[in-house]
Amino acid sequence: MLVAGFVVVVLVVGAGVPLGLAGLVRAAAESAAAAVGVVLVAESDGGDDGDDGGGDDGGGDDEDDGGSEEEQDSGDSGDSGDSGEQEQASDGDDAQFAGRDQAGKASAQEYVSIADVEPNGNIKNGGDFSGGSYSFSCPLSDHHNSDNFIVAPGKRNGAQHTHDYAGNESTNAASSENQDALEQAETTCTNGDRSPIFWPVLRDLEGVGPDVGMDGGSLDGNVGSFVVPASVDYTFHGHGTRRTEPMPLNMQLITGSAKAGSTGEGSNSKFTCSGAADRLTELYPICPQGSQLQRVYDFPSCWNGEDLSSEDFVSHLQYPDETGECEEDLIPVPALRITVSYDQPPGRSFAIDSFPEQQHDPVTDHALLEYLSTESRAQAGADCINEARRCEQGPGEAAAGSGPRGRSDELAVTKNFATAMAEHRNAGAAHGGAHR
Repeated sequence: MLVAGFVVVVLVVGAGVPLGLAGLVRAAAESAAAAVGVVLVAESDGGDDGDDGGGDDGGGDDEDDGGSEEEQDSGDSGDSGDSGEQEQASDGDDAQFAGRDQAGKASAQEYVSIADVEPNGNIKNGGDFSGGSYSFSCPLSDHHNSDNFIVAPGKRNGAQHTHDYAGNESTNAASSENQDALEQAETTCTNGDRSPIFWPVLRDLEGVGPDVGMDGGSLDGNVGSFVVPASVDYTFHGHGTRRTEPMPLNMQLITGSAKAGSTGEGSNSKFTCSGAADRLTELYPICPQGSQLQRVYDFPSCWNGEDLSSEDFVSHLQYPDETGECEEDLIPVPALRITVSYDQPPGRSFAIDSFPEQQHDPVTDHALLEYLSTESRAQAGADCINEARRCEQGPGEAAAGSGPRGRSDELAVTKNFATAMAEHRNAGAAHGGAHR
């Protein structure tokens, strides 16, 4: 007690002495403190780790109104898939990653027997298709992290929950600053598509996850073992009555809102069970024995014709109306639907990862990708849709992924697609007037 009192007196007196002497005074205080195990904590600016309330997984202002997804964090990248480990957070990280004191479980009212869901055909945005379609295969990557390079670029643990990844195998918080790494990385897609595709993991709450004591894991209220999808289907569909244009390269697509549980905005969550495709719900479905739990992601498909991304994550790419039609001033592009199927854990012992304060609310389900295919594959897909064919893009279209790409498959990284297209044409590449 005497030593502790001496430390306090010395620090108070030291504040009024010249700088040189003040250093000596503090050194003396530190030595005295060390003798009794007192820790002198340096003053900190608290770090501004996100926005205004602890990260976001979509949407400009907290996630937002149209199915966007924003995520928070603080600095370097998390698990990039190399070591499988994330840096453990220190006590100070609770202040950096807000909401941890509000972590909790999903409520029993957020689960429903699929038998109690009335047949509805579809709910929420997207999912009204016409014409042809094209599919491709992208098995899950073996890396996970709690970053979101699209909405929280450069921020470690920007999502405060762990993502499954498919396609591009280099994805982490730093990917936004290193487009070359994305475009040169290995991919799980069998057609050579390098698109990074990601969504929150589903967990078996009775298991033990690999991220206990880590950011994005138990420190952010996400516990349980990862449930590995039994299958994932990626299909681009036609919609409405107008001709579909090829999906622009580098387009960023987001569906759902990771903050919808608190904001009440932007949700596009859709769950069902195999064999009950006409019964979609925003709650966690309890499926009958032998049926698989399914998460359905419908992405927006009406493009403004210029931008590959937007500040609010939704303005550049919007949803068609309930008949699949885009507004006249918007350009129809292929509508992506991803269906993720699981062998369901029993009862209510499962939930998706979320921001801690969202408490695993199923309305927060969301998915993101950046379209890093090639122009030739994008055009071939649009042709399938417009000709009302059903196509599968397999290894036969993988040439661009296994060797040097042709000039027609290259596109400068820019948020203004119209400018990029003009530059591309001037370089001698032929676009055939497909984009207006």
